[in-house]
Amino acid sequence: MTIKPRHPSASAPDEFPEHRSGKQLKIDATHVRRQLQVMIVDPRRGRTSEIIDQMRERQERAPRQFALPFDRYPVTDLAGRRTYVLVARGQLVVDFEASRPESDPQRVLRRLGYRPWQRGWSPERPTRVFEGRKTPQELAGDVGQLTKLGITAAPHLVVPLGHIIKGDDYPFATAALGDFPQTAAAGKPGAAAVRVAVIDTGITPEDRTDSWLDSIVRRSDNTELLDVLPVVNGRAGDGRLDWSAGHGSFAAGVVQRVAPRCEVRAYRFTRSDGLGTDKDAAEAMLRAVHEATADGVRLIINASIGTPAVDGVPPLALQSAVRTVVDRFPEVLIVASAGNNGSKDPMYPAAFDGVVAVGALTADLQPAPFSSHGDWVDCSCIGVGVVATFVTGTLPPVPDPAVADYTFPANSWALWSGTSFSAPQISGLVARACLNDPKLTPRDALDALLAGAHTLPDYGRILRVLPGTPL
Repeated sequence: MTIKPRHPSASAPDEFPEHRSGKQLKIDATHVRRQLQVMIVDPRRGRTSEIIDQMRERQERAPRQFALPFDRYPVTDLAGRRTYVLVARGQLVVDFEASRPESDPQRVLRRLGYRPWQRGWSPERPTRVFEGRKTPQELAGDVGQLTKLGITAAPHLVVPLGHIIKGDDYPFATAALGDFPQTAAAGKPGAAAVRVAVIDTGITPEDRTDSWLDSIVRRSDNTELLDVLPVVNGRAGDGRLDWSAGHGSFAAGVVQRVAPRCEVRAYRFTRSDGLGTDKDAAEAMLRAVHEATADGVRLIINASIGTPAVDGVPPLALQSAVRTVVDRFPEVLIVASAGNNGSKDPMYPAAFDGVVAVGALTADLQPAPFSSHGDWVDCSCIGVGVVATFVTGTLPPVPDPAVADYTFPANSWALWSGTSFSAPQISGLVARACLNDPKLTPRDALDALLAGAHTLPDYGRILRVLPGTPL
């Protein structure tokens, strides 16, 4: 099916022209074809399994501050195929609010051999993590027992599961965009500031000298962990970028390409290799909301993360966080990537009510072959061969005979594909609209942008924002 671009005034594609030469586009198209080839490989076999095993070994040997030991947990998708997700080893998430009041979850969990894992629990955050020496099979059995007793529980999911599909999909260097058009984060006089909170791997610790990303405040808790694994001779790192390093800086750069005057704030919820949990992501989301409320700014949350449900149960901590935001902070807009599973299986947080799910298209506005899709997807834009800011370092994460080493210098720009990079285009577009209208809420801005846009079944409303890379 051919989809005509919507009217230029709606998504203003002329404001994001192609900056690369014809020669560069041909080079980039070669790299994008490789990314697509990797992203549509069956995740249950071959190279992907090797990558997961390598990640698991790295995590088990990592220092405590970097480590997230995990296991594979078997699930069945909507097509009846057996696959798996990653779960934090021996951990369950329990939603106290959704459990029967008389069920006494803590007593039951103690009897099953679990203890509280995370401190700082409060009634505002009704989910809590418990840990025990359990195999994935034992976790599944315990969840069944808890469910029968009226206790809502699920394995503690490792959320940014992009590596299951695209762990061997590396960004490639491309031509720089040139001078940064505007650096000041400002709107019209009297307007509340507009902030995009990027819930991701964090922001590059390097100080770029080209003015890109320089307005994003670096803190110890939001800078990216670029090269900390494996530990070699007692030292962290091996001179290579870890898996998913640069993901957050790339997403932040996408937002700034679309809305250079908005404020971008980075929230890192991952540890090394881009691994973070359901609870970590939920806490980052709530922290972003509370900081924006305290600062009096209009907020768009960009969550380029996702996981499927396990046995029909979505990630409980994220579900609770989204419920809190939607119920108590309706002026906040949550935008999330639809995922790269290439199937109709709902991915979360994108598929939660109240969240804007964004799919990916090719440069000619056709469905990207890797993009998750379904009636739960609200809109889509180009997610194949997107160009944005990247970090300094060498890829691939481990030596690969099929790919020669290549190094990104300072002030790098990269080429990457995925719904992770279509979502921040929508976040940026909403922020841009809000900056131009002091009275506009992010939700109203989104509604106005989508009004009248063409619809593609299972991919929602179609928007043309950044150009991507033609194949």
